[in-house]
Amino acid sequence: MCDSTQQNDFEVPAYDAQAIETKWQKTWEDEELYKTDEDPSKPKKYVLEMFPYPSGDLHMGHARNYTIGDAMARQARMRGYDVLHPMGFDAFGLPAENAAIKHHTQAAKWTYQNIAQAVKTMKRMGFSYDYDRMFNTCDPEYYKWGQWMFIEMWKRGLAYRATSPVNWCPTCKTVLANEQVVEGRCWRCGSIPEKRELSQWYLKITDYAQELLDDLDKLTGWPENVKAQQRNWIGRSEGAEIDFRLAAEDGVTPTDRTISVFTTRADTIFGVSFMVLPPESDLAAELVKGTQYEADYLRLKEATEKVSSVDRQGSAREKHGVFTGRYVINPVTGKPAPLWVADYVLLDYGTGAVMGVPCGDQRDFDFARKYGLPIPPIICQKEDPLYDELKDERELRVTNVDWDQAMAAEGYLVQSGQFTGMKGGKHSEAVDAIVAWLEEHGCGRTKVQFRLRDWLISRQRYWGNPIPMIHCDCCGDVPVPEDQLPVRLPDNLDLGAGDTLAECPEFYETTCPKCGKPAKRITDTMDTFTCSSWYYLRYTDPHNDKAPFSKEAVDRWMPVDNYIGGIEHAILHLLYSRFWTKVLRDMGMIDVDEPFTNLLCQGMVKDENGDTMSKSKGNVVPPSSVIDPYGADTMRLAILFVAPPEKDFDWDPEAVAGANRFIKRAWRVVWLLSHGAKRGEVDPAKLSGADAELNRALHELGIKCTNDFDRGQFNTAISASMELVNAASKYVNDVPEDKRDAALAWRVAHDIVTMLAPICPHWAEELFHEALGLTGSVYNEPWPKFDAEQAKSDLVEIAVQVKGKVRARIQVAADVSKEELEAAAREAVAEQIAGKTVKKVVVVPGRLVNIVAI
Repeated sequence: MCDSTQQNDFEVPAYDAQAIETKWQKTWEDEELYKTDEDPSKPKKYVLEMFPYPSGDLHMGHARNYTIGDAMARQARMRGYDVLHPMGFDAFGLPAENAAIKHHTQAAKWTYQNIAQAVKTMKRMGFSYDYDRMFNTCDPEYYKWGQWMFIEMWKRGLAYRATSPVNWCPTCKTVLANEQVVEGRCWRCGSIPEKRELSQWYLKITDYAQELLDDLDKLTGWPENVKAQQRNWIGRSEGAEIDFRLAAEDGVTPTDRTISVFTTRADTIFGVSFMVLPPESDLAAELVKGTQYEADYLRLKEATEKVSSVDRQGSAREKHGVFTGRYVINPVTGKPAPLWVADYVLLDYGTGAVMGVPCGDQRDFDFARKYGLPIPPIICQKEDPLYDELKDERELRVTNVDWDQAMAAEGYLVQSGQFTGMKGGKHSEAVDAIVAWLEEHGCGRTKVQFRLRDWLISRQRYWGNPIPMIHCDCCGDVPVPEDQLPVRLPDNLDLGAGDTLAECPEFYETTCPKCGKPAKRITDTMDTFTCSSWYYLRYTDPHNDKAPFSKEAVDRWMPVDNYIGGIEHAILHLLYSRFWTKVLRDMGMIDVDEPFTNLLCQGMVKDENGDTMSKSKGNVVPPSSVIDPYGADTMRLAILFVAPPEKDFDWDPEAVAGANRFIKRAWRVVWLLSHGAKRGEVDPAKLSGADAELNRALHELGIKCTNDFDRGQFNTAISASMELVNAASKYVNDVPEDKRDAALAWRVAHDIVTMLAPICPHWAEELFHEALGLTGSVYNEPWPKFDAEQAKSDLVEIAVQVKGKVRARIQVAADVSKEELEAAAREAVAEQIAGKTVKKVVVVPGRLVNIVAI
């Protein structure tokens, strides 16, 4: 608490954060202040923060995310918007399941206990959520509709089951989507995934690859680095698919069997000295079976399964390979090339086969050098002596070179038949000419390839949304009838003993909806990202028990106007949500193409040593450690003031103490300004002296604060409010109460309160009622309007430079002439230019004067 302060016998009440915050939180809840208005006469503003995993109480990272969104929502309502600001919990998932195992409890019980604690903390922080719209993804009323959507996708061919190599996390004991393998490790636990062959369920996100790529251009309110990550992950490549015939066992006679490769550099086909298959390739296994090469192949395959896809593709990693004993026939030369298996090739890129061109690709070069394969030069720079030697060669004459590394992939073709001399490179004349030749001869075609693969959603864990499918030996995979949704999770499994859905007959034993015969329910649960891919739509109509949401509700609120969350979800949640939105649009359920108009990725909160906060490190700062001694408003102010929202920052207890000092100072200033003041129109024409200067500061800093709020730059918006408090403090100290303009004093006090209300809502609510004597809520008070004309100053500050260095600053009339400005500047630096000859004077009106004196 701050001590009481007296001025003119007026005693400023002490600032008691705990009492004030408890009082207003109860009032807000009792009056349902934050319930969404649903006023169609107002423009809408949908503000949403990414909802949390309830793995425990909220931490400072949550506090930052939610304080940013809360400030946006509060200020938007004051600006006249009809605001939707909901919250819920992404409650399924492995953290909850593992915690339940650790604590010998049920996942549901543990999850709902954490949710209750988190909600309590949210209310203590004063977040303006419409709690009536709150739900959890583990609520059957919610996940029922996730199951319903899955079935609708299955009916449209967008959900399917397939057996293929998958990423298996040995620690989490479940599969991972490609997007969940980050830098070669499990995104959740950091373990290195293994490759396993499993039957899994997928969603066909690849059907939307081109639209997902194209529509990134519509997202002008998204950070460029997020869009770049999605572009790279979608990975559109324009190239050609080329057919190489498999040679008979004699190595030269072509068979009818072809192996196709995808390449963006068809111009390098004359330089193919080998072809490579990945160790997971069924063809590779078939070709070596029963041969002298099989044992080496199996050893290579086993070793490769222990290496992540990212590491396998690394240019610095040593490559390992095995010859298959077979050859392929190059379609343009008719000559054989050996067929190898190598661990630097991935099954899920292109066709799974790669043509080895060692002269122009470093990984191919390293592989060729290691295994003694030819490195024929087929593309050279004109300044390379080799170009002069080979520029007229049509047939392959030089079949090897003594290079230390692959050459640049751009240049001119040599030893390339009729295409010799053409400019090579991506989208080059050589590419076009060779692809045209391949198409003419029926052994190649243009092709667009995407890096993006279908979304693997199967998870072999209990705490997730059950996949609503039944497998019947007679009918195959059959969806659960709609009137039997949701498929509920059993609540009697002993997770600590290792029980799973696959070992629970009560769950999986059922009958086929088609034929009535005994059948087995699918025991995989869905990736939790399926739950978070549409939750923002449910918030628009959360109590609907007839559909996931009504189209009318979605039409009113979507898209989300401001979405706040971590950049770590750039190619996970953010990409999946875009896909889900487009699917529902094509189903006729919604009309929007994109879910989030503006995206703000807040920075990380780090500890005092600069380390990212995490429970595993034991360096998490809980919000209560700030709220207990200082109050929630101090915490909110410190979080938003310490750095721009998109930047990381190190947690600094001194910044919290400084924020608390400012709140107390602003509290005192508002009370002193408002005492004896009265609400009324301020006439700027009648103001002079200190009154005129305070009025000018009010409008100048009010405009700055408003503009910074609009840009989401809360730290500088707060800075503008602090400057106004400083100006007001000087005013109350310099001008006796009976000499002040009463309407101006009240207006400044009012605007300080309203400008800080989105940041410090309890503080502002108390002052709004007790100091300003107003009724209702500051949350419903209109945002102040400021006048650019009244913000103009009669004086401007001019920097005076001597030979480019600032030597003085002067204040002059805003309309001063150039001549008068130069004279004033010369006078200000008279000592610095004494005895020197002024060679030149540069006058920039309103900014500076630079005097060049020698």
